[in-house]
Amino acid sequence: MQKVHKVIIIPGLGDDTQKVEWAVKNWKNYGLETVVHAVGWRDGENDFEPKLHRVTDMIDLFVKQGNLVSLVGTSAGGSAVLNAFMDRKDSIHKVVNVCGRLRVGPTSGFRSFEAKTRPSKPFAQSVKLCESRLESLSEIDLKKIMTVCPMFGDEAVPSETTIIQGALNTKVPTTEHILSIAAALTIFSKRMMQFLIY
Repeated sequence: MQKVHKVIIIPGLGDDTQKVEWAVKNWKNYGLETVVHAVGWRDGENDFEPKLHRVTDMIDLFVKQGNLVSLVGTSAGGSAVLNAFMDRKDSIHKVVNVCGRLRVGPTSGFRSFEAKTRPSKPFAQSVKLCESRLESLSEIDLKKIMTVCPMFGDEAVPSETTIIQGALNTKVPTTEHILSIAAALTIFSKRMMQFLIY
């Protein structure tokens, strides 16, 4: 029996699963079975660890069922999927960060870490955890990672906080945070599809 390629997608702070599900509805044409999972960034559970465990439990279940598993995170979901990847490196086929902050980065200004993580303690914890582990990524790990950011600027996430040295770092020809995420998942998704599949 042919393996099913499950792609767990984690949205940003709004946990907007419906919009993401709509954006990726055509991914099945590429043989990808998407599962959009809201971690509950602002659900009152102020610890990232149990949220991460729920994702790794899902990975373990899909792998046990004999599936191929990849991860995609948009915005705040970017650091979450990287953390899940680092907990389950051998179980994950590919992982993609779409416009997600993976490092603390600037500490002042409207795009500062403090300003952007204020609505969610788990998000702040996720970013710090991710940054603390990036240096441990091997060359084999890096070949499994793709990052996507807008070519013409992101008002929410500084581009230098989204990329990982040695990974496949790409840009979509857009500007603005939400628009760039939508474009990366739809009209400019071909490169991501190819990366996930091969």
